[in-house]
Amino acid sequence: MSIILLRTVIFYILTILAIRLMGKRQIGELEPAELVITIIISELATIPMQDREYPILNIIIAIISLISLEIFSSTISLKSRTAESVLAGRYNVIVENGVINQKEMKKTQLTVSELYEEIRQNGAMDINDVKFCILETSGKMSVLLKKDTVQNSIPYPLIVDGKILYENLLKANITEEQLLSEAHKQNAEDFDDVFLCIRNSGNFEWILKDKEI
Repeated sequence: MSIILLRTVIFYILTILAIRLMGKRQIGELEPAELVITIIISELATIPMQDREYPILNIIIAIISLISLEIFSSTISLKSRTAESVLAGRYNVIVENGVINQKEMKKTQLTVSELYEEIRQNGAMDINDVKFCILETSGKMSVLLKKDTVQNSIPYPLIVDGKILYENLLKANITEEQLLSEAHKQNAEDFDDVFLCIRNSGNFEWILKDKEI
């Protein structure tokens, strides 16, 4: 009995630490890769609690390996837009200015019933009342109603951690030269000095890198 209790305490603490290391998110906000690792860790932690003969060290090594893999994946995602898209996916704009994007609905396998359920839960009975409905990478839906927002377009990140997102640059109809000129106005010598640049309703929003980091 004491062995089972000790093992339970050990893996309870280890599982909590693993979840904390992956970030302070609720289950519904986990990215697909994070959710998969969370489920695997939970399953692994139950094995030595059910079988006293199973080597506890094997499970500890497996959990530490999964945590390391998640931290490595998160680091790669910060440095590479392609890796981020593969591991976390991208958001999908389902409704824009009351118009349903049927291609995106088919791509995300979202049904009409599910879409209308989401907009009703956000206080709209008519699709024409919806300014934007976005399916986030976590699987949650973000719904902005026309009466609640003055937003005329979706904000496009143009620079993230010093790297240009060329796909969004095309969507915003901005050239790299224009972007660099705007960066100079913010006292940034080049794009490497920029932590985040967003094109929002025709305006630029800038956050420069903290030199102390």
